[in-house]
Amino acid sequence: MSARERLAKAQAELARALGMGEPVPEGFDAERVGAAAEALGMKRRRLVQRTWPMLAAALGADFARRFETWARENPLLGVEPNPLADGRRFAGSLRAAGHFPVEAEEEWLHFELRWRLTDEGGLEARRGVVLKTARVGRTKRRMLAIRLPGGRVLWWCVNIPSPSGRGTG
Repeated sequence: MSARERLAKAQAELARALGMGEPVPEGFDAERVGAAAEALGMKRRRLVQRTWPMLAAALGADFARRFETWARENPLLGVEPNPLADGRRFAGSLRAAGHFPVEAEEEWLHFELRWRLTDEGGLEARRGVVLKTARVGRTKRRMLAIRLPGGRVLWWCVNIPSPSGRGTG
């Protein structure tokens, strides 16, 4: 193996140690790599907090613990990490587990109207007409939003009748 190939291998192992918690490659100071990985994880969390403020506020003090737990199992995707996409992946995991706070539904809806995640972990702008709904708080009301070509968004709040047909009470 050439010196260039050894260097490339060491760099790839270091990147995995920093971003995915894999073992520190030989020749690197494990304590320093661990400190750098921790700092990068905190930066990742802070960036997601800034780009998903309603979700962070709804989770409160629990946000940091939940995000850090999720982030350890979900390394960054893509060549250029994107905190908006990273936050959407985190929010999606909360939804799938039934732990997504209803106070952040509007933020989820705003994202879904404008963006979609790519398989590589990035974002792609939605095109054309987009129709989405979201629950309003803990009520039986729903927000209905339509994003028109050009980016204009129309919003409605509607009451969802109870299954018995007696109204929403």
